[in-house]
Amino acid sequence: MNLYIDFDGVIVDTISTTYKMLEELGIDTSFENPLAKEFYSNLDWVKLLDTTPQINNPFKNIKEIRKEGLYNPLFLPKINSIDEMDAKVEYIRKYDKDIPIIFVPKNSNKSTMVNTHNSILVDDSDWNLYNWKESGGIPVKFSPKEDPNFITIQSLEELNKPKFMKRLIRKL
Repeated sequence: MNLYIDFDGVIVDTISTTYKMLEELGIDTSFENPLAKEFYSNLDWVKLLDTTPQINNPFKNIKEIRKEGLYNPLFLPKINSIDEMDAKVEYIRKYDKDIPIIFVPKNSNKSTMVNTHNSILVDDSDWNLYNWKESGGIPVKFSPKEDPNFITIQSLEELNKPKFMKRLIRKL
């Protein structure tokens, strides 16, 4: 079973870091805001990734997921620019030389980029998760708060736990 994993807000806490930066600049954080779009397109992604903390040892957890053999992990991050893509590839390859990475342009839908059927998407974005579900995929919300609309996890480590498997089977 393919396990697609988002990057921002799941692997590295770039969301809260960039929102803080936008607020300091007095820029509205909504993606529709042209100033926010420009901010993300011109951001120094190498610096951002080097200074932003990872979330719950994600690469260790991915290694364990691969070892268990239940899922085929792949990254499925959205990107705003080629510079962002290059920085994310460099960052990911420091920790995992083998995991496939499929980049999705910011205005595209993740569910149109890959086969969603019986595939899991771990993401922090409700929009991505609803589209994934509508396309026949299995959405898993990455969030510190339980979400009644989705199976919710706080760490990729949970994917190998019996509790997650029981919730997953109920959804299938």
